Amino acid sequence: MAPAASDASAPSELTVRIKAEAERLGFAACGVLPAGPAQSHAYYEAWLAAGYAGTMGYLQRHAPLKRDPRTLLPGARTVLALAHPYHTPTPTPPADGAPRGRVSRYAWGRDYHDVLHAKLARLAAFIAAAHGGPVRHKACVDSAPVMEREWAARAGLGWVGRNALLIHWRLGSWLFLAELLLDVALPPDLPPRLRRGRVAPRVPPPQPLATALEQGLAAGPLALRESCGSCTACLAACPTGAIVGDKTVDARRCISYLTIELKGPVPESLRAELGEWVFGCDVCQDVCPWNRRARRGADAAFQADAAAAFRAATEPAFQAEAEGAFPRLTELLGLDDAAFRARFRDTPLWRARRRGVLRNAALVLGNRLAADRAAGRAPPADALAALRQALGDAQPLVRGAAAWALGRSGAAAARPWLEAALATEADASVQPELRTALAALASAAAAAAPAPPC
Repeated sequence: MAPAASDASAPSELTVRIKAEAERLGFAACGVLPAGPAQSHAYYEAWLAAGYAGTMGYLQRHAPLKRDPRTLLPGARTVLALAHPYHTPTPTPPADGAPRGRVSRYAWGRDYHDVLHAKLARLAAFIAAAHGGPVRHKACVDSAPVMEREWAARAGLGWVGRNALLIHWRLGSWLFLAELLLDVALPPDLPPRLRRGRVAPRVPPPQPLATALEQGLAAGPLALRESCGSCTACLAACPTGAIVGDKTVDARRCISYLTIELKGPVPESLRAELGEWVFGCDVCQDVCPWNRRARRGADAAFQADAAAAFRAATEPAFQAEAEGAFPRLTELLGLDDAAFRARFRDTPLWRARRRGVLRNAALVLGNRLAADRAAGRAPPADALAALRQALGDAQPLVRGAAAWALGRSGAAAARPWLEAALATEADASVQPELRTALAALASAAAAAAPAPPC
């Protein structure tokens, strides 16, 4: 049993000291609440039952653990909910004319799991020293089976927005979330609550989630202050229509899921909608008015929060060079296993593995070549050469994506490459990709042929 805290570290004072240390470590917000059952778990189960998790089977396996954080740390009495900003400065894209993709802002630097776990370890050590004795704890960052957005909202760190991301009133949504479970009790924070009852969202959740949402996120203890109002900017901007209702994302259509979590081929109907995204997507955050407000500032209270946020946003681990945010597509397609490991081992892109990143690069390059063809521009020779090389990649996933991209190019030079690849291709998933690409080239050639004389 831990010794009793001294007067200098009485619970209320200990909380103040913990929050000050969290800010010193770079967290822009920290809230305290008692450990206990999650209150939106029924909604989560309904979301899973609707199939919106796609192939992410681990979310189903994690569901029982997400009911109560005390399953992760028996005897937990307190949840510290923390938010760390990552709105780092955007590097200037190279002006070399090379075909480039885009990487989601959160993945520009080092893997945030490693960075935040190290900070949580330092915070836990500080708490133990301030408490005056051992403190059992459990650090959670993103991948842990915790209902992290619920805990953040209940701790006063913001609200769950229309796009299912946590949004802080003065910091926006460019935030990593983390939790530190403790076996000591701290006085909880009181989050902003609704003053006049919850207004029904302009965009209702789809069935069968409506009932679960009403019972969970929108009722009782979770009737928290929300500020999306009637805004539907994120729904309108989502390239694939993945935001299917209030706080409800169908991951199967989400570009972040398609480029990171999906291990097989991207559905052909969604490939063009990837646009330039080779890893993740920021569209719903880019258009959010609360993020625009956070960038320009609004009042003295904002300035106080923003000062901490902007200091934390200078975290060296999250800074990016231009190649990190806007990678050259032909260079990505040329990475072998060793080169991929050397470049991405300590970054979020490692999660997609080489085959996933090269698949994405090929698809995005296909989109670029299709745009060039529509504008009457000749396809860059280095782009075609990179895709030709990718037709011989060891990974079927990469070969299939390269075939699709060459079909989009309309380049006559690609026909013999595709024919030769089809003659030797043994993988049943790649063969139809090659045939479809050849058909696309034939269609493009027929459309470009001059009309016969009358």
